[in-house]
Amino acid sequence: MLIVDCYRATVVFAMFGKAFISFAYSVVYVYASEIFPTEVRNIGVGVAAMSARVSSMSASYVGGPLVSDLRQLCYSREF
Repeated sequence: MLIVDCYRATVVFAMFGKAFISFAYSVVYVYASEIFPTEVRNIGVGVAAMSARVSSMSASYVGGPLVSDLRQLCYSREF
């Protein structure tokens, strides 16, 4: 029972993370187009979009150890 609960928790956390990444990308894209003046808007939006993509790619490397720690915590308990 505990193994199933840990699996579900991992999936739920992964889905929340993916949803947050998608939301953050949308916000950065819209916000970046508003804060830059017209003359440099293309460059500003391009840099912001690139930063958002790089951040979403590196999220799996940052979140990976957190998920493995969660698995160790779930599987190390004995009842």
